[in-house]
Amino acid sequence: MKTLTLESTPRIFRSGWSFSPKAAIITSALVAFIIFVTTCQFGINGSQHPYTTDVGEIQNALPRWGTIHYTGYPLFTALGSIFVTLLHALGISPALASSLYAAAWGAVSIGLLTNLILAFEVRPLIAVISAVLFALTTSMWVFASVAEVHTMTMALTFAILFVALRYKRTGHKKYLYWLAFLAGQGLAHQRAFVFMGLGLLLLVIGQLFAQWRVVLRKLPILIGLALLGPLTYLYLPFRATAGADWLFSSPGTWNGFWALFLDNKTDRIVELPQSMADWWQRLQGLVGVLHDDLPWLLLLLGFIGLLFALRRVHWVERVSLILIAASYTALSLIIWIGRVGEAVLAAKLTVIAMAIIGLAFMAQSLWERKVIYGRIATAGLLAAGGFLYISNSPVVLAVTRDPSAQQLIEQAARIPPAEDGQPSTLMAMWGNDYWQLTYAQTFQNQLSNLTLLKHDRNFHKILNQGTHLLVLDHTFYERPVEWWQDYLGSPIHLSARSEGIVEIAKQPKLLPVDPERVGGFQLGNGIAILDTDVTWASDDTLFVTVDWQSQQDQLADYSVAVHLVTQDPPTAPEHVIAQADSAHPVDGWYPTSRWVKGEVVQDVYSLTVPPGAKLAAVRISMYQVLADGQFQNSQWLSIPVPPSPHLQP
Repeated sequence: MKTLTLESTPRIFRSGWSFSPKAAIITSALVAFIIFVTTCQFGINGSQHPYTTDVGEIQNALPRWGTIHYTGYPLFTALGSIFVTLLHALGISPALASSLYAAAWGAVSIGLLTNLILAFEVRPLIAVISAVLFALTTSMWVFASVAEVHTMTMALTFAILFVALRYKRTGHKKYLYWLAFLAGQGLAHQRAFVFMGLGLLLLVIGQLFAQWRVVLRKLPILIGLALLGPLTYLYLPFRATAGADWLFSSPGTWNGFWALFLDNKTDRIVELPQSMADWWQRLQGLVGVLHDDLPWLLLLLGFIGLLFALRRVHWVERVSLILIAASYTALSLIIWIGRVGEAVLAAKLTVIAMAIIGLAFMAQSLWERKVIYGRIATAGLLAAGGFLYISNSPVVLAVTRDPSAQQLIEQAARIPPAEDGQPSTLMAMWGNDYWQLTYAQTFQNQLSNLTLLKHDRNFHKILNQGTHLLVLDHTFYERPVEWWQDYLGSPIHLSARSEGIVEIAKQPKLLPVDPERVGGFQLGNGIAILDTDVTWASDDTLFVTVDWQSQQDQLADYSVAVHLVTQDPPTAPEHVIAQADSAHPVDGWYPTSRWVKGEVVQDVYSLTVPPGAKLAAVRISMYQVLADGQFQNSQWLSIPVPPSPHLQP
């Protein structure tokens, strides 16, 4: 059988658009890379989408020559650190360089997929369009636009398939050597490569039996080539002993190293369905995420093409591709966790790739049946690519252009120094919060006034040293007030340092209770307002700072009302144009019933100002909801709104 590969004749299919296999591979890779670059993530990741679960970690690890999560991905991180370091030396930010690294692997994947399709004697034009179609699927496009490992996984997948196919057809020892080497790299990189096992075995088992004497004689070489993959794990303890400042787990210890090396994630992501209803629910979920990549018509045609089109494809090769698609479908079902997770999004890539190969088979079969049919099919693939580009690009950009990271960094940058001059430490949970802030501190020269710590530090020691301990307000969803009290062994006292930033203290800030305090305002519920400040954060945002003081012990619980009004006092609902009510002070986390007499609690609220609004005042009050559902308000304090500096000439 004549095979279209880089080793084939220089020009093929002289009817119609004709160019060499090498040109087809380069063209598809280049087109894909251009597509990926247009949507690359420029800055530190802020998206919470499952596509980006580990992106911020990778963006921090690669420029620091660090290590990442299980299973460590040593080859990916080592090569990535080289790539990012070189681009950083050219003035490209580490975050963008990390995205470009994934995009480069994505382009390599598309080139290798083109080569694989060409190996089945598919016209170069069809191979190029089909491979680029895969680049435009949602998952592949996103993973090639953010710092993720999965584009390298796909490159290894297509390389292994091609080499196995060449060994099956030719029996040349060089392909057997390449297969041993790539299989070792693949399994070391990603344990899910084992799900290619049945399909690959079917491809090569005939040659292995036919050449069993040669295989036995070359077995030491084959084993040595395969073991080069696991040997890449030596990079992890090497970086630990070299003093890398970004290490996941403890690769410098025997236990830590073997935990990374042997981990296959099964205890965290694999759960067998317990009933037929569970199977059905998972199947529905998988159907949904597959459709997110390719419309159902294309998926259906792809799998039909894999089964029945291009009849000259040997049945062993066809069944091998089907087995690989089925194996990864099964993997996607057993790692489904009731919601879309990164593991499913990555595992389904191979399923989609097999459908793409089937589409190429279908188009080539139609071309061979009748040229006009082939041209229509090829035009259809091209139209499908245009459709995917238009429909998927907003999805990709929503992930890569998410502004959340910059918003969080700006929030931390607004933290003022402590009034007593003591240093402040901001604790952030490991994950997006910590990754975003430490990236800004290390690579953007921001937040220099703060010490940034992960969630696993000794906070007893920090507080006993007189350092102020700050957390992001949403930290209390993961570590609630009760957790902190158990950890510190005493009641804690909260106060807002700035918008969205909460200070945790063992002792309250106390001032003598003085009902006649100059500038104070008695709410009439046992709480006074000692001071307020209204400032413009931007042309459409006001920050309102309030210093409350408890005038007595054993307060009832009160909620907070902060209203922006166009008339003071308001006489109609439309006079209240913005409000920042809260069930409790300090972003809802510090009920007034926990306050002690004399305690001063700072609170910060954000109000969004409608464009063109005429502002009269900010009104502040506390209230309770009575048993009959009625509101009982305290006295209202009105504060004038200063002119916006953003509107000054």
